[in-house]
Amino acid sequence: MADNTSFEFGEILSATRQLQRDLRTATEGSEDPTVNALSREVDEVRIVGASSDAPSLTIAFVGQYNAGKGTILRVLTGREDIVIDSDVCTDAVTAYDWNGVRLLDTPGIHAGHPDHDEKTYAIIDRADLLVFLVTNELFDDTIGRHFRELAFNRQHARRMLLVVNKMDQDPGSPETKRPDIEKVTAPLSLADLRGVFVDARSWLAAQGADDEDRADLLEIANIGALTDALNAFIAERGLAGRLSAPLITMRGIAEQASALLSTDFPEERAALELLHRKRSILLASRGRLRTAMSGVISRAVADIGKYGDEVAEAIEPGKTEKDVEALHSAAQRRASARSAALSDEARQCIETELGELRRQLEALRDGVLARELSGQVEGGAPRDAALGDYAPPAWQARSKEEVLADWPVKAKKVGNVAKEIGEWAARWATGPAADGASAFGATAARGSDAHKAVYNVGKFFGVKFQPWGAVKVARAVGNAGRVISAIGGVLAVVAQIAEDRQQEQHRLQLRNARDGVRSAYRDSALSVQAAFWEQFESFLGDFYDSELLAIDELVEDLVGKRTERRSGADSFQSMEQRAAKLIDQITTKRLQAPAA
Repeated sequence: MADNTSFEFGEILSATRQLQRDLRTATEGSEDPTVNALSREVDEVRIVGASSDAPSLTIAFVGQYNAGKGTILRVLTGREDIVIDSDVCTDAVTAYDWNGVRLLDTPGIHAGHPDHDEKTYAIIDRADLLVFLVTNELFDDTIGRHFRELAFNRQHARRMLLVVNKMDQDPGSPETKRPDIEKVTAPLSLADLRGVFVDARSWLAAQGADDEDRADLLEIANIGALTDALNAFIAERGLAGRLSAPLITMRGIAEQASALLSTDFPEERAALELLHRKRSILLASRGRLRTAMSGVISRAVADIGKYGDEVAEAIEPGKTEKDVEALHSAAQRRASARSAALSDEARQCIETELGELRRQLEALRDGVLARELSGQVEGGAPRDAALGDYAPPAWQARSKEEVLADWPVKAKKVGNVAKEIGEWAARWATGPAADGASAFGATAARGSDAHKAVYNVGKFFGVKFQPWGAVKVARAVGNAGRVISAIGGVLAVVAQIAEDRQQEQHRLQLRNARDGVRSAYRDSALSVQAAFWEQFESFLGDFYDSELLAIDELVEDLVGKRTERRSGADSFQSMEQRAAKLIDQITTKRLQAPAA
């Protein structure tokens, strides 16, 4: 796909995979045995879509059978073998690869087959994003019912993108079509669904057109709006963050290789190996904690959504406004308590992980490599005999006398590495109750950088973490209350109405009210989720990222900004910079709370 359309996640994923290939080739080809051994670590890096434990980002295309799903898939993937005949209707889900992203073409919905089977629904339910397609003729009863089943009954509304295709067949504009669309999607607006209007066949026609016609056809096609919507969704959901962990790992490997190829001094190389192991321990800990926290917030979001479902299900004939309001008040109290309970769950996760991190760092401190390094440093300058007939490598023209003269400075730097690993591990619990102290307790190392980081996260996940009282949550809950108040009169009279048309009108009003309450509670839950991740990311920066940066600075301090490097060091430094640039691209796209 070209023509100034850019799918950012796919581009970052492609660059990440290329970096892994380049890093593997460089480490495997190195003549330095220690650098060569790093190739095994490169092979262990798991990138999205590369294995079962790192699944692909999945986008499911669902909706009307003749809405042009195949045409849009051909436009995105560039595959000409995708069938685009509107008379063809498949009963199976077909998967296509697009820049490492998995695109699913699901069976089309039409009058003869008004619903998916459970197998197809199970596949759709696991997708990260649903692209719901309709034609320029918009929704009929069958397609509208299917949309509401996915959006509200199966609760996929907040990860759906609505695409209206075949716009060249209709003189109507997006603005004139909006009211008819929102009659079906209410209480969600077209903006809530990131509505996009395209004409995929015009894009295909543009590929063989002359320059003037090509420009007109591409404007009609509007495919750039579709990729922009996909980019915005992925940024909002923080899905690009799946790539940050492998990139951070590869940056560390490249930095380690570059540093090793910048020195032949044994003690320096041992210190670099210690720092590399420490970095690996920190990255693994960071990943475990993120996974644990993901489970914590996912359970809370699901619970809050269930509270809203219980209120919504009570909006039915036979119930009064007072009945529903009472359930709504009770649900708010439960949701507030569930939100507050995140504090304790988060603290438990963090304390458990910090305990494991401390254990691993202490094992590194007490290991053979650290003890031998400490012994070498404490033994003083290398003996003249130990250096023997020292012959500097070709890339570094330094005499034996220069090496000995540099030893006092090197010894201090190298010695600090082994010492610092032990000190950092012990910082989390010092004082008389060190062995059993909580990382958040009064016995933590007060005044230290470590204590400040723990204090900050403790403060957030303690009494000051009250996202349920935030403005966006309050506004969403207020919306639910207004829906309930507005429907009170309908509840009072619906059972007494006999006329069919009025019955149908009130039935639709009650249905929309139920959907409105569900939507309000989901918005509230997502706002809690956004607040949680925002503060958790801040903690990761204070705690893990600051320490990883300190490791980078130690490596730089040990090796220095040398202009004389062994063959390959510059190549690894370039790969380190590539990884850093990709990480920066990802981290600038923070998860945002849903629009109020």
